[in-house]
Amino acid sequence: FSSDGELLYVLGADGVLHTLDAHDGDLVATMDLVEPGEGGRAAMIVVGDMLYVADPNSGHVLGVHLEHMEIEEEWHLGGAPSSLAFLGVPYSGGAPDEGHDDHDDHDDDDDHDDDHDDHAGHDHGPLDPHFWFDPNRVKLAVNDIAARFAALDPEGASFYFQNAADYGEQLDELHSWTLEQVELIQPERRLLVTSHDTFAYFADVYGFEVIGALIPSLAPDVEPSAEHLAELVEVIREHNAPAVFSETTVSGKMPQALARETGAVFAQLYADSLGEKGSAAGTYLGMVRTNVERIVEALK
Repeated sequence: FSSDGELLYVLGADGVLHTLDAHDGDLVATMDLVEPGEGGRAAMIVVGDMLYVADPNSGHVLGVHLEHMEIEEEWHLGGAPSSLAFLGVPYSGGAPDEGHDDHDDHDDDDDHDDDHDDHAGHDHGPLDPHFWFDPNRVKLAVNDIAARFAALDPEGASFYFQNAADYGEQLDELHSWTLEQVELIQPERRLLVTSHDTFAYFADVYGFEVIGALIPSLAPDVEPSAEHLAELVEVIREHNAPAVFSETTVSGKMPQALARETGAVFAQLYADSLGEKGSAAGTYLGMVRTNVERIVEALK
């Protein structure tokens, strides 16, 4: 799939790249890409505007710019590459980098900035894995999963793509519903104080500001220092934050104490897990809806 989910790329056994409309399957363009041979079928992967092809017959990996439909890069590996893997790149958009680092930008003169910098990166470098709080990104992931399944099981391709399209509609509905719910909260009250700094994507998409995180690490057994807690109390009071949110996978005792100290409401959210099977938060869609309902109730 293309990054916007509008186009589908299929590399045939004859080495021809077919570009199809992802909605109706109409052929948009073709490109003779690789020569078929005894080495096997070429593998491909789409990353942003580039399509990378591992050709086991020539021993080359090609980088094709999808907008121009031209080969822009080519590497000779000296072997017979048969697969590709995309591990990720540092995020260049708004949420993970800017969302983490900008928590301190609300007041550059505050003494607590240094402490926020310590946990702003989540201890996982420039990558924030919590993209599932943005249904738009989840839709891209679902489309990519369907395309990969289709490549492994061509006979079931229509089944996978139809499921992806159906689920994509549900994700669109979820996104629209969340936007409506967020409107119930006054803009100045759209502030998040959480156990971990895991809601950068959500904040970026829906117009919230993450002003603080209780635990300066992804590890659930890390204890915040007394100094960090005192500074976080100051941040909450300074911004008059209405609520403190704890994750369901960590102890709520400290967040509850923080809420009592500042007079904020305490609420629990799902971050790295779903609810129990059969519960309202037992599916991805239900989990996001539950989180949104609790956030709105606590902040409106």
